Amino acid sequence: MFTSSKVAAEKAAAARSRYSVLAGSLVAIGLGMVSTAVSAQQCTVTVARVEPITGPLVDMGRQATWIDDLKTKAINGAGGLKVGAGTCNIVYKLYDSKGTTAGSAEAATRAILQDKVDVLLAQGTPDTTNAPSDLCERYEVPCITANTPVEAWLFGPDGKPKTFRNTFHFFFQVPDLVKNHIGMIKAIPGGFNGSIGYLYPNDPDGTVFAQIFDPEFKKAGWKPVDPGRFQQGLPDFSAIINQFKRNRVQVVTGVLAPPDLQNYLQQAAQAGFRPRMYIIDKGTGYPEPMKAIGKNGENILSVNFWSPAFPGKSRFSGHDGEQLAAAYEKDSKIQYSPPLAYIDAQYDILFDALQRAGSKDKAALLKALRETNLETVVGTVKFNEQNYSVTPLGGAQWHEKDGKLIKENVYNEVYPQVKKTSDMRLYAN
Repeated sequence: MFTSSKVAAEKAAAARSRYSVLAGSLVAIGLGMVSTAVSAQQCTVTVARVEPITGPLVDMGRQATWIDDLKTKAINGAGGLKVGAGTCNIVYKLYDSKGTTAGSAEAATRAILQDKVDVLLAQGTPDTTNAPSDLCERYEVPCITANTPVEAWLFGPDGKPKTFRNTFHFFFQVPDLVKNHIGMIKAIPGGFNGSIGYLYPNDPDGTVFAQIFDPEFKKAGWKPVDPGRFQQGLPDFSAIINQFKRNRVQVVTGVLAPPDLQNYLQQAAQAGFRPRMYIIDKGTGYPEPMKAIGKNGENILSVNFWSPAFPGKSRFSGHDGEQLAAAYEKDSKIQYSPPLAYIDAQYDILFDALQRAGSKDKAALLKALRETNLETVVGTVKFNEQNYSVTPLGGAQWHEKDGKLIKENVYNEVYPQVKKTSDMRLYAN
């Protein structure tokens, strides 16, 4: 487990400047916060933040603790969040999911049973969100999750939807994912020969994606080349690459963690396999692994589950997506990644629900969460009867610009409100 106090102590000097603009605006807009730090704080809300700090999904956790401090320091420094007749201090604790189901289960168990947190927030694929969601249901702890496709969070191993009473989720849904993928493939400049290869591993994302995409691609008249589900961390992709080459595959689609993506692309390049287009999700959403991949990552397509092109604004910090990304990049000296916005929204959803509940009473807080209807930097979040809310999707492509890869939104037919920032290019002619 990582605690906010440990990391904050190490970065105290840098923290003073990085919060000055955004945190200052947070205090200025008020929105239910008390005006002075000397006001009595009548409660403390302890928030567990479960996300991959280490392991194969580490790029989904790079924004910690910057975003946590941004969302809590200004509120606590102003005396706390106004909740009912009193105020609440917001304390967060970070727990490392290690990017695995077992790691996230261990982290959530420690947070709930040992540290007895009031609320749990988890983000970063089913490996980090699903076990904490189930544990929050078992122990009746309010939980807000994100950054996992709705279906991969909602459906159990038996293929039936789970019933959630304590957990609330927001992210894109697979029908929108399918619409984006099919739309992007049809929009490939010059088209393709209809032969489409699969890179779907034997993990929750890969299993769900393969089951849903396969019939849709066949319905579109394309011929799948499916090597089957493979284990995450596969060291040798040569058999798969040779199968693609034999079947003249011109489009490859899949969902890969960053290490597998880098390994596959290096081996494909060495084997001389360059399809007209790659459409790869998961690992392509993050700048650091794309930087490590380098030239092989240029012009890869993926769904765009968040970028500064998205509409929306934080009620509790006053920033839009462009301002949030710019502030993070200025301070960290690295490119933003989408979890930055989803964590920002998780905190806003919690703050909004606390204020409408009027206390941190569990029943009141759960009722307020069910009634959420809030604009955030990832769009409007409004939970349905199954406790999830669908967020927009665009189509992204990594373009080289000034010596580095920049994520551009090149497709917006499904959600036109997500601005198109560039035109689509082929991966290889």
